[in-house]
Amino acid sequence: MTWSAYRVCKVEIGSNIVIHRVDLDGHWYAECSSHCTRETEFNSGMSEQIRAYRPESASRQRATIDATSQGRTTGPIVKPEWKVGSEWAYRYESPSGSGTFVSRLDRIEKLANEPHYVIRAGSLEVFYRVEDRGFTKETLNGRTLREISPPAAWKWVTFPLQVGLSWDMKYVETRPTEQQTRNIERRCVAETEEALTVPAGTFATIRIVCRNSHTGAWVGTLWYSPEVTYMVKEEFTLGRNSRELRELLMFKLK
Repeated sequence: MTWSAYRVCKVEIGSNIVIHRVDLDGHWYAECSSHCTRETEFNSGMSEQIRAYRPESASRQRATIDATSQGRTTGPIVKPEWKVGSEWAYRYESPSGSGTFVSRLDRIEKLANEPHYVIRAGSLEVFYRVEDRGFTKETLNGRTLREISPPAAWKWVTFPLQVGLSWDMKYVETRPTEQQTRNIERRCVAETEEALTVPAGTFATIRIVCRNSHTGAWVGTLWYSPEVTYMVKEEFTLGRNSRELRELLMFKLK
């Protein structure tokens, strides 16, 4: 959240202040090569940007959530319109460690003449087809980590989304850096409506469970929120009885 606010303020305010460290609680440390310029404007801008990440007022939540205490949504949920600049901040826990990251809708780019949303988190970029939110590829520092064929065949969410909806995914996943190729078949089911509390707040969600189509083995569970237009929580297997958890810390929609 703090780093994202800094990226905006650095461009819009033009101060020579450089943030060089951010603690997990958001406290940041900065320095200047000489006398700090536009320091008051910079500090005000940082505070304003950070406030923008916090969930909207209760009145806005009530406008988009029907009976949150019972987990009810105003479905069926239509495909949301994403806009460049929207951001979602998450915390994660896995066997390899824990931390936070911010996913930002960086731009729209064409792949094979199909417009794709590009979600950026640091040096990682994930490409989703605009037409149906299907995942196509993932890159790190411009190098392809994995790619899906046929493009966008992998869909964590299918719209219009409602309880009882199910969909099958069959695709080839290629990982060039690891020289690996896998044939994958999964089935996802929108199982139930659920009121879910995460660090960002309480949201009406639809819980989606995905399994291996052949073995029935659990692959992942996702909680999609129409208010957030994204997942507020994810749990997925990493293999060998290990898993990763992600929860929404805050979000900002354009």
